[in-house]
Amino acid sequence: MNTVISNQSGSIKPIINIIVVIAGLYAGFVFAMPHYRAHTMKSEAKAIAVLGLEESKTMALFLEKAAELNIPVKKENIKVSVDEKKVVTIRAQWKETINILGIYEDTLAFKLDVKQ
Repeated sequence: MNTVISNQSGSIKPIINIIVVIAGLYAGFVFAMPHYRAHTMKSEAKAIAVLGLEESKTMALFLEKAAELNIPVKKENIKVSVDEKKVVTIRAQWKETINILGIYEDTLAFKLDVKQ
């Protein structure tokens, strides 16, 4: 005998498939957002470095942009240096923890190294 999962109005398989697709899209979104923010922060860091400001102003701008993007970077994990040729180097690292419906949890580590 062939057993089919069904309810009174018909098959339940399409409903299960829709739930699986929605769960997959949600998991992808949750996993991709930290990577998107890291990529955006790298672009912002390049733009800040091009300005060629002194270390304290560069650090302040970097922290401001990180706060806008909800990046959990701490001041002690950011290193800004300006050499004699006005080349600005920004290095930072941070970790973000993702949690997908309490089923899957992972900590992602990001490093940023920009020189302009």
